Amino acid sequence: MAKRIFLSTYSLKIFDRSTETLLRNFNGNEDFFNFFISFMDDVFANVKKSPSFKDNTSLHLALDERAISNSSTRTVYGHVSSGVGGDKFSVRIEGQTNTEFKSDPNIHITFRNLFFYLQLPRDKTYGYLIIQKKRDVGAKRLLEKALNKYLREQGYSQYVAKINYMLNGRVYDRMMSEGNLKNIDFIKKTIPATMEQFYSDGPNTEKGTLTTSIRSPFSLSPYWKDYIDRLFKKEHRDSTIELLDGLDSFNEIEFELELNGKIKTFHVFDKGRTLPDVEVSTDLEFDEFNEPTVESLVNVSSSLIDDMLTLKPNVRQN
Repeated sequence: MAKRIFLSTYSLKIFDRSTETLLRNFNGNEDFFNFFISFMDDVFANVKKSPSFKDNTSLHLALDERAISNSSTRTVYGHVSSGVGGDKFSVRIEGQTNTEFKSDPNIHITFRNLFFYLQLPRDKTYGYLIIQKKRDVGAKRLLEKALNKYLREQGYSQYVAKINYMLNGRVYDRMMSEGNLKNIDFIKKTIPATMEQFYSDGPNTEKGTLTTSIRSPFSLSPYWKDYIDRLFKKEHRDSTIELLDGLDSFNEIEFELELNGKIKTFHVFDKGRTLPDVEVSTDLEFDEFNEPTVESLVNVSSSLIDDMLTLKPNVRQN
């Protein structure tokens, strides 16, 4: 079974004090594309270490292989390794109770490889950064801290790199108008008082909530797209979402939109939870170890920038 792969979208900007810098004219006449390649080479040669703000663990950024660059497309990509040290852990073979390996928190570090893809347009003050999302791996913050440290080490102390979530406001409009509505979850954060109420509200329970779902393997009808679109754009008060025609009220409604194989979850009430994470599993090819191939990750990342960020029109061949 193929893994579910999520890619997170970010913008990378360089500030000269408080002014955004045109990336191809970084530091006057330097191209930040070349500077970033030298930064990646430095990460490959020297593992970057920084303290965690949450606890006493240490965070590490590394490259097992050199990043690949393409000057014609102004892209850099590869796999960064995000590591955590200072934790004690045990390794066991699945299904067995005996410990295969027990770590020493003073010297052992757990690393996870994450795909990244950076595109630096010549005419913009920001680049498009794609990073594979995995649980409990703060690769974005690690990359930002290491890049700023490298800027200072190279004598560019007046410059600051900032990596921020990137979710273009027009992404929703395009996905809703051109994409497919795959799923709607109506969520009520109340516990039913009786069994009759439980079954009348829906049998799907999780952590004290009731969820009623409407799903389609292809796309829900235009009626539901219009219905959800109106709810999403409407202002909701008092922590509840009143359905049209006063049918019922819910605490949250989540829904999935799919465009060109890319799936994104949106939230009607708490829109701040709508992070720039897009599922791209169906567009990827996997190797014999059930890992996505680099070539397919590169193709999907490029497509993600075109479809979701720059919002270029779709051009389909006949």
